[in-house]
Amino acid sequence: MRKTFEGYGSVQEAILGTASQLFTRTGVHGTSLQDIAKAAGLSKGTLYYYYPTKEALVSDIAAAHAARITDLLLTWIETISRGCPMEDALDILIGALLDNEALRKLHVVLFTESCLAGPGLSDLMEEMLRKWTVMLEVGTLKVQSDSARRLRDRSSLFFTLLTGAMMRPDVPEEERRRFISVLLSE
Repeated sequence: MRKTFEGYGSVQEAILGTASQLFTRTGVHGTSLQDIAKAAGLSKGTLYYYYPTKEALVSDIAAAHAARITDLLLTWIETISRGCPMEDALDILIGALLDNEALRKLHVVLFTESCLAGPGLSDLMEEMLRKWTVMLEVGTLKVQSDSARRLRDRSSLFFTLLTGAMMRPDVPEEERRRFISVLLSE
């Protein structure tokens, strides 16, 4: 019978989950591989077997995070309908991206780290931003309205504003509406 680790399906999942949690509490630079091994209940040797460097671990966490946001965007594209007002469609997307505290905190940590780290993580995050921008544009094509066209023209601004909003512990509904208004205004 396969052993599970604190609700994770594998040792590698336990490492990734534990490291993500620690990174959102103490940052990447404030978390050592030894801290991660201890919190995951693993020996340092086991952790080093899976991740010989912190950079490799951060890279895998960033890739998993990027895939999670990509999945949220795909779900959003699939669920919006042609008749849906762009304001409502955007509100749904913003809610999906801001209402998950763990996702929001990890996003900020990874983007901060991408500014400080070498080109590997920075390149990955830039590539993901380009991909997400195209996905947002695809969603706006589905809605087909004047406000959707305006958002398409400002799609890269969406992720800039979103990352700023993710830095806050809570974005009240009124501010979300202003966020949407800025993106869709003439």
